Order: sequence, then structure tokens, then C-alpha cells
Amino acid sequence: MDVKTEMPWLVIVAAGLFLRATVSLHSYSGQNKPPMYGDFEAQRHWQEVTVNLPVSDWYRNTSDNDLLYWGLDYPPLTAYHSYLVGLWAHRWHNKSFVALHMSRGINTDEHKQFMRNTVLLVDAFLYIPAILYATYTILRRMAKLEDRWLALTLAVLFPGQILIDNGHFQYNNASLALCALAVVAIVQARTLVGAVLFCFALNYKQMELYHALPFFFYLLRDCFTNTSDNSLTFGLRFLMGVRKLTLLGTTVLLSFIIIWFPWLSSLDAVGQLVHRIFPVARGVFEDKVSNVWCVVNVFVKLRNVPNTTMAFVCLICTLLAVLPSGLHLLLQKNHTPRSFLYSLVVTALGFFLFSFQVHEKSILLAALPATLLLPMEPLVSCWFLQLATFSMLPLLHKDGLTGAFVGLTLISLTLLRTVRETKSSNKNQKPSYDVLHLRGLLPEGFITNQSAGSVFVTLFYLSLLGQVLLLVAFLCLAPPAHLPFLYPLLISAYSCGHFVLFYLYFNYRQFCSDQAESDQPSKDSHKKRVR
Repeated sequence: MDVKTEMPWLVIVAAGLFLRATVSLHSYSGQNKPPMYGDFEAQRHWQEVTVNLPVSDWYRNTSDNDLLYWGLDYPPLTAYHSYLVGLWAHRWHNKSFVALHMSRGINTDEHKQFMRNTVLLVDAFLYIPAILYATYTILRRMAKLEDRWLALTLAVLFPGQILIDNGHFQYNNASLALCALAVVAIVQARTLVGAVLFCFALNYKQMELYHALPFFFYLLRDCFTNTSDNSLTFGLRFLMGVRKLTLLGTTVLLSFIIIWFPWLSSLDAVGQLVHRIFPVARGVFEDKVSNVWCVVNVFVKLRNVPNTTMAFVCLICTLLAVLPSGLHLLLQKNHTPRSFLYSLVVTALGFFLFSFQVHEKSILLAALPATLLLPMEPLVSCWFLQLATFSMLPLLHKDGLTGAFVGLTLISLTLLRTVRETKSSNKNQKPSYDVLHLRGLLPEGFITNQSAGSVFVTLFYLSLLGQVLLLVAFLCLAPPAHLPFLYPLLISAYSCGHFVLFYLYFNYRQFCSDQAESDQPSKDSHKKRVR
């Protein structure tokens, strides 16, 4: 690889780290806001608990571990990560960062820098390499997008992930990176590796269940269809499939046993861990989240419905929303990774829109597969990622990140125009108001259809205009006294409407994927793309 080829990679990584470091200078969730202090304090407190207490007490309520004060409620890999970071702070930085009972609410500049750097390290050594590798692999194997650097850059500079992890403060980058690596392993037909990596992602954050069904259905189908010798009888092929399924199931089970080993000596310990990971008592949603239940709650007060009833309703609605996509993966005529990628977006959106106990930040789980679809769906993925970030505006504003939100959004949109400006051709075919030169980023089939393409581009700009108007109203206009949460609710409803349409669109694209062109581009098209 020559210097000219290496330079864009270095520029993308440098830009990604620079913007993340810049956002890290902003305030964070719960800064100077007692008594709970927000997600920043939650992550710090888990470091305090894991470093100072035995493993058996990490998830139990004790005199030294008050579960009402940010009790650990993520799976074991998060706990192990918290332990390593806490150990680093205790031995090589400052013991006061994780002093038992004495470190609550610590807000020194030294500690803020330490915590911010721990996120940047995960970005630098895991998340950014994983996203670049996964996006590039999908681009090389499935897409014909000439602007490969555009897809890679947009993937690394997705504002939503930067604002939540480096601004609000979380470690979503760890679980998202593991899931991205799992996806690319599946695309490359390394199923056992993909299964193990997804087990790691799921055991870091239980919200990775949003992606679990596509993995399950795709791997199940793969066990019984991906054989090298088509001359075998049905019975032998079935036995080979059972053998592969058994090996896959054993690999997954062993992965869980290794990760959960410290708690497996007691059913009570396992039960307590599961109870902490799936807290039904919290309610159907928190704050103003951009899903169906938050919108329905305007008309029917769902918070008055018993949690157990709502959990059951959410389960049924979620299954109805995601099972068609999963069954298509299982039963489709052509068993292709393309359908798998679309199903990941569909299923994650189905969970976000209909499942129980949804956070605003959970949209990042749908944003990950949308990011990986950038090579195949550049305009729709850009649109979705931009809307996903906008849907979290009330949360970001509360954390003092409004300026960072506007800045990163403008950078993403400007990047679209800058790249497309040098590539745009047939200017007479694009609408006069297409200032971002989006026509070349339309999905396959829309580029040649001038009228359909113009409608698509027009809808993007109308959507963007609506976001601008809501942003101005949210920041500049006082809501009516009797409707203090009017603007956050409008932003949630507006975003939810978009997510429903994206859900339908990606469903359509998945079910049409059987007629899509081959997942392996020709060598000539690949050479053309590389040049």
C-alpha cells in the first residue's frame, strides 16, 4: 500500500480522534447535579464497587453496595471493564477516584481528564478500527459506491456515537465495536468467530439483544445450507447441519460459561445478576424517547398500566415487528449477507419502537447497522444517522452539548457537499435546491429514475427543514405554561415518525434483496472503485 493510499486512512482516524477529544472538553451527564450526578458518576461508581468489593457482591445489595445508588445493571463484561479501569485509577493515577464511599460525585479536572481518556482509548484501539474494517469489508464485497472514502469517513464521524460516549459519557463504543466485528465475521463466513464476538457484545450490554434475532436466524439457516458438496443426500446434509448447529451452540454456551463463571456456583447469584440486567420495575420508557409508546402515551397514559402488563404488550408488539424480517432470513431463496445487514437495521428499529424500557441512547443500536449500510445505502443511511442524532437533542441539550450537536451535524452535511461537489455530473438532472449534491447518493434504482430520485432528495430536505424549525423553537421559544415538555415531545414524535418510515423502507429493501445484484462485485468494478 503506497503513501497516497495510506494517507486517507490516517486523515480519517485523526479527524475522528480530534473531534472526539474536542467534544470531551464539554460538560457531561449529571455534572455538578447531586444527588445522583448522572451517567458519568454511574460509570465511576461501578469502578469503585468492582475494585473494592468481592465479585460475589458486585450485583448484590450490601452495606457497601447500595443498589439504589447506581447499582451495577449491565452484564459481566461491563463489570470486568469497570474493574480494569478502576484498578488503573487505584494503582497508577489517584486512589481518591475510586475510594469506597468517599468518591461519590467527584468532579475534579484531573478525574474528568482520566475518565475522558478511558473512552478515547476504546475509540482509538477498538471502535474506530472496528468500524473502518467492517465498513470497508462490506464496501469491498457488496457495494459499487465510488466514493469509498465518503462512506468510511461518515462511519467514523457519526455524531450520535461521539456525542453520547465522549460528551454525555458512556462506553457504547465497546459493545458496538464488538458487534461490528461480529457482523463482518459473519459476512466473511467465519461463523464461529462471529458468534463468539457477538456473545462478547451481548455480555457487555444487554441491549445488544436488539441484534440477536438476525444473528440467530442467519446462523441457523447457515448451518443447514452452507455445505461445500451439493451431491450429498438430504439425510447427510441434514446430519452435517445438526453437527454444525451443535458446534455453534456449544461455542456460544462455553462463551457464556466463561464470562459468567464467578456467579455460576449459586443459583441465587445468577438470579440476582439476571434481575439486575432486566429491571422490569423501571417502566415502559424513560424521559421523552422517540418510540411508539412515548407518542401513544400522549393519548393513553401508559404509565398507569401495570408494568407486567405493559411488558407483555411490548413483547408481543416487538415480536410482530421483527419476526417477518427474521423469518425472511431463515426462509429466503438466496442466503446472502446483504439480507442479514438489512435485517439488523429492521430488528433494531423494531425493538427501539416497540420494546419495553427504552432509552433515547438505544437508537445507537439501530444506527450501527445503518452505518455499516453506508456503502450500499449512502443517502438513506446518512439521513437515518442524522435523524438518530437529532432524536437525542433534548438529552444532549440537558448535558450542555447543543453546540457540539450543531457543529458535528454541520460537519457531516458539509462533508457530503464537499465530496459530491467534485464528483457531481449531469447537473441538469438534479433539483436546483440540491445544494448538497445528494442525487449521486441515491439507492440503486433511484438514480436512473429522475422523478423518483427528485422526490427522494426533496423529502430529505423537507425532513432537514423540519428539524431546523424544531431546533429553533426548542432553543428560542418558551413553551406554554401548561405544556412545559412540548418541544421535547414534538422532537420525539417527529423522530418517531421518521423511524417508522425507515423501518418500512429497510423492510422493503430486505425483502427485495433476493433480486439485488450479486454480493460479490466484479473485478472490473472493484478496480474502478479502488482507482
